[in-house]
Amino acid sequence: AASFATPTIASTIAASNISFTTATSGGNITSDGGSTISARGVCWSTSQNPTIANSKTIDAGTTGTFTSSLTGLTPNTTYYVSAYATNAQGTTYATQTSFTTLAIAAPTVASTTAASAISYTTATSGGDITSDGGSAISARGVCWSTTQNPTTANSKTIDAGTTGTFTSSLTGLTPNTTYYVRSYATNAQGTNYATQTSFTTLAVAAPTLASTTSATNISTTTATSGGNVTSDGGTTITARGVCWSTSQNPTTSNSKTIDAGTTGTFTSSLTGLTLNT
Repeated sequence: AASFATPTIASTIAASNISFTTATSGGNITSDGGSTISARGVCWSTSQNPTIANSKTIDAGTTGTFTSSLTGLTPNTTYYVSAYATNAQGTTYATQTSFTTLAIAAPTVASTTAASAISYTTATSGGDITSDGGSAISARGVCWSTTQNPTTANSKTIDAGTTGTFTSSLTGLTPNTTYYVRSYATNAQGTNYATQTSFTTLAVAAPTLASTTSATNISTTTATSGGNVTSDGGTTITARGVCWSTSQNPTTSNSKTIDAGTTGTFTSSLTGLTLNT
């Protein structure tokens, strides 16, 4: 009469492709024991010598090598794994192996983008997140301050996305001021920062006027003049026009017009003049 036995398993394949919550293992079944194999795979546990009463895979096939995908693991945890095979006579286990899943950490932020498009009150920066640390990124952006090594307790952007490069718009800055900027990323484990960069916003100045328009339409008591404002100096122009006096170098303390507009050319009407003056 034929003699039957449980399957023979030569080995459990050492774990590979180990991540925070998954790994790959498998085994090598060298004999079905004379009875059809009804199930094979690997079983695992945080305790030694796991059995099919613990977590397990059920992989297709009979004898020979096979590969198993372990899922639902806990980060930073040591697991024991055994290949198994079952036939009508029972279940056999191979010698166990062990591995440790990766530990979750705060994200890895590789760099802070050098500031560009710098104006009086705004600038553009950003960063590059190369790893989420094994946990979903809940916030990323740049933070800035007038003191070194800013944190998210200072001014910051919150930019959409997870890993990879991103661009941030810094607003509400003060003219002619040096700012320190660091990109950051946050997950359940905490916040990491890249190395800081710095930049200085443009300095606000008085407006720039290119010229005073030569007087035309001169009458006994009126004339027309004007000017050309080529820059607002980085802040809103509150008044523009021409001023005049019978003495050289008039100022706004003398007679003046107040003409609408900001930068560009404008025309002014001088009135109340004295004839032949």
